[in-house]
Amino acid sequence: MIDLVFLILIFFMIASTAIRYKQDKNVIIPVADQAQVPEMIEGRVIINVYPDGSTYDENSRPLSLEEIEIMMTRARSSNPNTRLHLRADRTVRHEMVKKVIQASSRGGVNQVIFSTYVTEK
Repeated sequence: MIDLVFLILIFFMIASTAIRYKQDKNVIIPVADQAQVPEMIEGRVIINVYPDGSTYDENSRPLSLEEIEIMMTRARSSNPNTRLHLRADRTVRHEMVKKVIQASSRGGVNQVIFSTYVTEK
């Protein structure tokens, strides 16, 4: 009986896959007291914006605004529910965040998820 329990436990540990995304340690995201954790994880394209305004994908590859637009166009063509997951450093100027959102919009992706830390209320 114990063997059966362990086999079932191992089966569920292997069968259940937690969808996670890579978090860039160089980006310190802001804290928001009204933040909410989004439930749907699939269909996100993660863009990190560093304090100096440079942009990187989730694999720490540098991106230009034109590359962001192309990336969003490709992602949108394969999944119409694609969303931009923007991880902007808390010290980055809003001007750069706006440029990334505009590049995403030109690529056909208008929904944006902003990464923030959730605080206790």
